[in-house]
Amino acid sequence: MKGVSPLIATVMLVVIVVSMVALISGWLTSMITGTRETVSNRTAESVSCSGASIEIDSVYVTTNTSAGSATVVVRNSGIVDELSITGAGIYNITGGNFSYNGGSLPISNFPRGSIVTLKFENVSLATCGSFSRVLVTTNCVSMPYVRTPTNC
Repeated sequence: MKGVSPLIATVMLVVIVVSMVALISGWLTSMITGTRETVSNRTAESVSCSGASIEIDSVYVTTNTSAGSATVVVRNSGIVDELSITGAGIYNITGGNFSYNGGSLPISNFPRGSIVTLKFENVSLATCGSFSRVLVTTNCVSMPYVRTPTNC
């Protein structure tokens, strides 16, 4: 029995190599394109948030073991106009976490210089000493408030 002729063997080898190169080239192209788009999106987000800053001007609490309330005054002190408050929570010293329940989040349209008042209900703060901190989060930055509440 005769083997495959050298010409046919060479042609088959070239076809296999070209097919492998085409598959690897297509895979690398799609991987590099996806990575480039991801990096581009993250860069644009970082640049748009570079001047973002918020301040928690004051925190007022009404103490009660189960039905206390709190008011948090937040100011956009940065140079970014398109901030949105995406989360807010109050923590007591025992680790209790009380999320913002005064409306729906996110709170959009929070331009620079503007002030937003967040109201919390059913907060478990027996005394002013049981207050631990407030954390307000935006689409760009987060700000903790760890001082004593304004009215305590």
